[in-house]
Amino acid sequence: MAKSASLRFTLLLSLALAAGCGAGSRGSSGSGGAGGAAGAPGSGGAQVSGGASGSAGRQASGGAPGSGGTRGSGGAQASGGAQASGGSQTSAGGQGAGGITGSGGAPASGGAEARGGSGGASTSTGNPDAAADGPNADVPIGNGDAAGPDAAGGEPRQQASRPNGSPDSCGAWAMTEGVCCAQYCSDDDRSENCDECGGPGSAKCEVVNAKACTSGQWPEVHEVTDDEPWHHSRSTHFGTAPMGACAFGLYGLCSSAVQLADTALQARCDAFCEAYPDLCRDPEGITLRGNFAAPQGNYYTQFWSSLPGDLDNYLSCGECFEVMRTQNDGSEYAPGAAGYTPSIVLQIADSCPCSANSKWCCGSGRDHCGEVKGEFKYGCQLPPEPPPPPDHDPLPEESIHLDLDDIAMARLQTGAANGTITDGVIPTKYRRVPCPVVGNIHIWLRPNANEYYFALTVVNMAGLGAAAQIEAQLPSGEWVALQRDQNYSLSRPQERYGTWALPQGKGPFELPVTLRIRDGSGRSVVAEDAIKAWAPADKSQSENWFIDVGVQFERD
Repeated sequence: MAKSASLRFTLLLSLALAAGCGAGSRGSSGSGGAGGAAGAPGSGGAQVSGGASGSAGRQASGGAPGSGGTRGSGGAQASGGAQASGGSQTSAGGQGAGGITGSGGAPASGGAEARGGSGGASTSTGNPDAAADGPNADVPIGNGDAAGPDAAGGEPRQQASRPNGSPDSCGAWAMTEGVCCAQYCSDDDRSENCDECGGPGSAKCEVVNAKACTSGQWPEVHEVTDDEPWHHSRSTHFGTAPMGACAFGLYGLCSSAVQLADTALQARCDAFCEAYPDLCRDPEGITLRGNFAAPQGNYYTQFWSSLPGDLDNYLSCGECFEVMRTQNDGSEYAPGAAGYTPSIVLQIADSCPCSANSKWCCGSGRDHCGEVKGEFKYGCQLPPEPPPPPDHDPLPEESIHLDLDDIAMARLQTGAANGTITDGVIPTKYRRVPCPVVGNIHIWLRPNANEYYFALTVVNMAGLGAAAQIEAQLPSGEWVALQRDQNYSLSRPQERYGTWALPQGKGPFELPVTLRIRDGSGRSVVAEDAIKAWAPADKSQSENWFIDVGVQFERD
């Protein structure tokens, strides 16, 4: 996959917890979800189609965004051209060059500068996660002004203790250290609950350790190269619904190279791709568009000590991975051999929270190695056995589970986006890669934006792929940090929604609005005059208005 930009790692990529995911998307052992979205091995799976329940089930649990429009809010897509915005400017990132201290303690080094002129450092003002003031928030999220190493000991900050919530808020799961955790029978690796071993609270009912149900805290990934280590894992699949916890909408699903079986959804994609062609184009020599994934929740939601906020302050939305299907013993297929398919590149677009599925997202020791033991090699944390203690923080040797959309799964099983999926679970290898996107960063500006309030999603970032902080500039020149959507429960952090919103009382802004976008390395790009209007001239675009902000992180 060598045609992407390269940003260098200084901290070891720590890919956590082999597990799986998705409420309603899979039954046990890869058995069929709704619509055949994850058929049992050997059974006929669904071809690419819209609206599988697995994806919808996960995002429904995240709650209404509250920050402008319903999730994945559709509506008619306009064919009008994308609005381009001000030219690229700045930012060579003083923070990135000097190094943010990550949770592993090592400082980040330099690397490719962001495109633009002689810009300055990405300076954070405000507190993106200072208070959980949305209608479903439990309590404030602590002192968000703190960032970086602990002032007293020089060690990376630890995530704050999570307040206890009501056990009733967890439904069929258990409240454990302030988070809702799955339960299953300790004598049955394939169980999904405790119904067959005495019910919740019985001697054989095991509650997943809270480390698997909260935000993951592992060495921060500040840079990614084209040659990151491979990890063995296995993948399931969940459908092709144009939604997800990251709030990407049609971005990532629609592709100029794919025709979906769902004709209504394809019509929406046709209009989307006409309006935003760069967001539907694959990079040269790489299969990307249409491929997306949902990792287990404690990879999706993380805590980074270098970022403001005491809890849940980083989402992996937009990160890119190369994935290939392997043989059952973990070895690669030879090109041209039966079973061989080319590797694909995909982006993180959704969460697979622990509370959604006790088997695929969590398990004994935060891993269900026993589920595929004897079937194929799998990325157990510290081979061969035993697994590490369930209360440890993620380790570099560990693997994550990537739950795939049906396009990605069909490509890995058949080599074609519309191929018939026959296996619900497949052995895979994956590695983190720099995101090889086409065109500039775009924002999806939500309806009802105005000078006192607006909400947006950032998509199509090159390099690290995930936005770590977004700021908007007031007429005075002051930068105001946007907040991640606050409309989530602290007891379910793995379901946090991916939009960014202007905090209350921080306006008024004047058009045009300049944005500063920072990635996890501390580098930033400044998009001058990114928002030129609060609504599109073509009202049919208002529900799905993506704006080209005119800048992008540097590609080598």
